[in-house]
Amino acid sequence: MAIEAPHSNAGADDPTQPGSVGLGPALRRAWLGYQLRLDAAMTEAGFGERRFPDGRVLRLCSGQNGSTISAIGRELGITRQGAGKVVAHLSDRGYVTVSDSATSGREKSVTLTPRGIEYLRAQHAAARQIELEQQATLGEAGVSALFALLDALDPGDPPRLRTYLRRSAGN
Repeated sequence: MAIEAPHSNAGADDPTQPGSVGLGPALRRAWLGYQLRLDAAMTEAGFGERRFPDGRVLRLCSGQNGSTISAIGRELGITRQGAGKVVAHLSDRGYVTVSDSATSGREKSVTLTPRGIEYLRAQHAAARQIELEQQATLGEAGVSALFALLDALDPGDPPRLRTYLRRSAGN
């Protein structure tokens, strides 16, 4: 089954021609468009200084006991030192607090501040608004078809993205 690109048919059968669009490039453009919309909504909500991986780290710290710098590093696939820099940047911006761990003298506990909680709420609201807009545009059948496509591409129990990227980079 061929997928017809809605934006251009020029060179659709020849990937070396300008205007050739396949599923992969369309998914990458869609992801980028989603991220740009999310960035705009977060800026409008007062969180214009948003950086990768702010949201992910804040979600890791959103549990009742927060997280640790080591656990954040493991989750992001970076060193403890790298995770410490990410956490320090979030702390400087008022999203998290860092304190000595109650269970280990060698560990630092990272918890959300009210601003960090507000960030996550704004991010959730922005993502939900994007979904509602797309539901209004595509209709129920279009959204069902989109999710059917995404489910068809789902490998089931995939490796973490960082694992995939390392493997594909030969590391």
